[in-house]
Amino acid sequence: MKIKLGPFFIFSCGGASSEKAESGNILENLTFMVDTVMIDSKGKLFELRRGPHTSSVSEDGKYLYLFNSRTHQIQQINLDKLSWEKDLDFEVEGPNGISDMVLKTQILGNGTFLITAFNKLGIFSADGTKLKDLSISSLPIQTDLQELEYSMVLSKDQNQLFSLPGVRFQGPRTFAKIDLQTYEIENFPIKEMDWIFELKVGTANQVVFQEYMYLHETNNQILALSPSTSVKLHHRKTQFIGHIDIGPELAVFEEEMRKYFMGMYFGPLIWQEDKQVYLRFGRKSNEIDESWQSTSSQVFMYAYDRDFNLIGEAELPKEIKYPRDFFFKDGKLWSYVNVADELGFAVMEFKF
Repeated sequence: MKIKLGPFFIFSCGGASSEKAESGNILENLTFMVDTVMIDSKGKLFELRRGPHTSSVSEDGKYLYLFNSRTHQIQQINLDKLSWEKDLDFEVEGPNGISDMVLKTQILGNGTFLITAFNKLGIFSADGTKLKDLSISSLPIQTDLQELEYSMVLSKDQNQLFSLPGVRFQGPRTFAKIDLQTYEIENFPIKEMDWIFELKVGTANQVVFQEYMYLHETNNQILALSPSTSVKLHHRKTQFIGHIDIGPELAVFEEEMRKYFMGMYFGPLIWQEDKQVYLRFGRKSNEIDESWQSTSSQVFMYAYDRDFNLIGEAELPKEIKYPRDFFFKDGKLWSYVNVADELGFAVMEFKF
């Protein structure tokens, strides 16, 4: 297979005469270029059924480590050369087993990976050896907290675990911090987000869907996010920083969200180092098919400063699809695209 370059587009989201200084919206005159690049698989098979959401990118943006649940491999993709380089093999069972229910893989550096599976968490070497078991059941901790393993995030220094304990469908979640040296647990309520767990679909006897919350790390911050709102949670010398409302002006409030939460969705925040801003994308579905998949939608882009103040928002042209499994590399946003069952990326360069 040859490396293919897709169509190249240039878009503008604002009038030329508008001044962002006057409006206070740094995205007022947003322009961006979009290119599509394809990865040379070298004859290897990638699992693209759900995209690379269980995978990770190296901190320098050079490599994508693509997890393949069918072969239980992490496939190293060189993003500079746009090609597959090698497969890393892992066992499913045994002392070095990763299980057959892997939820996420993350490159940690020094050739090690954090692999999260159902009720399991561990650090593995590139040759498949388990170096450290961080599963809650393996840690010498005593707690009454339930689902302590939900949405776990490991700190960069590997000394702390963060999670969102609670009981699914039975109430709000809290924010827990586990010290991996003393095995002490600190647990904090997140009352500002309790209301989202009232957003449910089902009957009086059974709930089939509930709004959810998850932890996400970016720019050395631990964020508790939901598709409707956000709380900033991070540690500085063990200090806990509380709630910050980062809802954009275009977002609907609680009552409207109760009515439209199936159609309005906000993704995670991502830090753009060269511009010193957080970016976030939102999607409002206009049409939904029989399987509840969006077939037509409006896509929005939001910008926040270091303190999570909203400083810009713009609706993107209809040609732009909602970014999936995205990351920044060399100042450009890379968003996963599947082109005829081949691994590709829409590469976007924003100017504002």
